Amino acid sequence: MSGTLLLRPTKKYQRFSGTLLLRRSQFEDIPVDYPLSQSQRFQVEAELTGNEIINKEGIKEFLDQVSYPLYFLDFETFQQAVPQFDMLRPYEQIPFQYSLHYIEVEGGELKHSEFLGKEGADPRNELVKSLVDNIPDEACIVTYNSSFEKRIIRELTSKFPQHSNRLMNIHDNIIDLMVPFQNKYFYKPEMKGSYSIKYVLPALVPELSYKELEISGGGQASETYASLHLIKDTSEVDRTRKNLLEYCKLDTLAMVKIMRILEEQI
Repeated sequence: MSGTLLLRPTKKYQRFSGTLLLRRSQFEDIPVDYPLSQSQRFQVEAELTGNEIINKEGIKEFLDQVSYPLYFLDFETFQQAVPQFDMLRPYEQIPFQYSLHYIEVEGGELKHSEFLGKEGADPRNELVKSLVDNIPDEACIVTYNSSFEKRIIRELTSKFPQHSNRLMNIHDNIIDLMVPFQNKYFYKPEMKGSYSIKYVLPALVPELSYKELEISGGGQASETYASLHLIKDTSEVDRTRKNLLEYCKLDTLAMVKIMRILEEQI
């Protein structure tokens, strides 16, 4: 149970770092002098008062990194125990899809591009070519949990050195939208102590929901694509590809909406 603090019926506390997984009545039982991290203290305060935590200085520090053109990027990947394609390790993450929302100038129109690999074929080469064609040099790239996208890009760079300069330009210009929520610059009780986008999005943008989608999670998207080449019915393949695109598109649209809410705070 690392990463949690549990309050037991005996009133004896076990100390862990991270999120507090408690009911409201249990939050009320935490002694005032009980040692909590600042992040945990913010969570307790928000839970007990029902108030938002807004650190405008922290939000502004994050937003000061933003420049235009501004791109919001999300990859989807799958894994194979026995690699089907060249230049792969067992269980290596294979990017097969991306979504890209972008705004070319401040105040400009929101646009969208996307890529979804052909089922049953190695998607990486075409994905890389599409990605570098769609993102200009020195663009500001927004991801959520940037360590994942950066790792994927570094691996693509090693496999496709002819595109290494363009790929590393993307890599080096990534900023992480997760940071303001990880640091509790903006926190609402509805986030339940989490900074995952699956908690942040419904707390900030309840009108956007994954629940209405046929594919509603990264694991499901991965499994669906990995088995897509086994489907013989072309209409079913087309429908499934459409569902994959809708899921990944919502990931980047969610980042756009969350960014706008952060901007409203300052």
